[in-house]
Amino acid sequence: MGISDVSASLFQATAAASVQAKPAAAKAGATDGSGPAASSKTDKVDLSDLASALKGDALDLFTNLSAEDRTSLGKLVSSGALSADELNDALSSALKLERKKAFWQSAREDAEAGRTPEGEARQKSMKAISDRMESELESRRAAMHAPGVSPQDRLAALSKLSEDLKDMQNSWDQLAGIGMPMKAYTLKGGDERFFATSKEQAAGQKLKDLGFNSATFDKVLSSQSKDFAQKYLSEEGTSQMTLGNVNK
Repeated sequence: MGISDVSASLFQATAAASVQAKPAAAKAGATDGSGPAASSKTDKVDLSDLASALKGDALDLFTNLSAEDRTSLGKLVSSGALSADELNDALSSALKLERKKAFWQSAREDAEAGRTPEGEARQKSMKAISDRMESELESRRAAMHAPGVSPQDRLAALSKLSEDLKDMQNSWDQLAGIGMPMKAYTLKGGDERFFATSKEQAAGQKLKDLGFNSATFDKVLSSQSKDFAQKYLSEEGTSQMTLGNVNK
């Protein structure tokens, strides 16, 4: 066998070994989880098992998260850093905290929407009346106690001051809407839709301490909380109240 024949044989043997080695490498990858198919299958099963352990609003939040956020949370559970029950409580805690923020923000925006030029003018008039009442009280009381003023004159001046101040107070009350119905925003302290239990708060803090942070998670959380707060406001979050007593 010549040199050329030996070289050809070696080339064929090397090529055959290379072809046989490729399926072996792919198989090894599937076994250790590094292959794409194996990884995809594992992630799908883990997330499915995790979702089945969640419930209520926490499950709704989880299913609306991005695939990346769901996978990140799934890894915290599969690693043992967080139990599925703790994740459920942590998501519930985050929702309730954000709902409170959304409720009061909506209430502020609603109140600000009612501010008008007429309202601003009314505020200025109220301040002017308050300033006048303070000035009248100081100057007229000083005059009452001036040297030479008799007790009878002082009593008459005091009665007149009381009537004048009462008229000014009535004018102020009318501008302020005292005795008129107004919208009141109500968030009951025992409402479990807004207030997390100590167990939920602890789980929420644990998730935070583990370093989970995601802008896409925050966006979904904010969106769902705003929708909930708006629905709550329209159905039961506001009522009518009377400011002050109309019968003095």
